[in-house]
Parts: sequence; structure tokens; C-alpha cells
Amino acid sequence: MGAKHVCFACRNAYNVPYGAVGPLKCPHCAGALTILPHRFRPPKKREDEKWNTAQYLVEQGFYYEHIFPVAEPTKHVAIPANYVPYPENLREAREFVQQYRAFAKKP
Repeated sequence: MGAKHVCFACRNAYNVPYGAVGPLKCPHCAGALTILPHRFRPPKKREDEKWNTAQYLVEQGFYYEHIFPVAEPTKHVAIPANYVPYPENLREAREFVQQYRAFAKKP
């Protein structure tokens, strides 16, 4: 398992092993790279809405970490069926951000 270095400017994602130290600038556009976990599945380059949704979620503090539907995850078995799926369009993403704001990472 590893991580993904994602460039939202040129819509590229690079697989890297966890703990890898490397440039945090995109090799294509020299833009900043965002580090996301392996569970992030980058959309195809032409899927504008999905890229915009992913960027919006990251800007709001959601880095594709597991989210439980309730605030007390210790009472639930950690299986994928118990995790909240991440949205794929901006309308759903706005609702998602409002509903799960407590899970967002603060900068």
C-alpha cells in the first residue's frame, strides 16, 4: 500500500510508497502536490466534475480518510461496509461537507 501525490492543476496522480520523500511539486506543471491515501481513485483527465469535486473536498479538509456515519467509530466494526462513501459530484460534496464537518482535518 502506498499513497498518491495528486496535482489538481494538471490532473495527474502519482503512486508512491508511504514515507517516500520526494518533490512536492508536480513534474509537469511545477504546481503543488497533495498527498492522499491509496484509497483515492483519481478520475480520468476529462472528468472535470469529478476532479473539481475531489479538489473541493480536499480544500474543505477531507483527505479521503475513512469516515463512519456516526461520531463514535469505536463502537463499530472497521469494515468497508461501515464507511461513508465519498461523493462524486459537487452537489453531493456540499451536503457531505455539511453533514461530516466534524471529521474534516483542520489546517
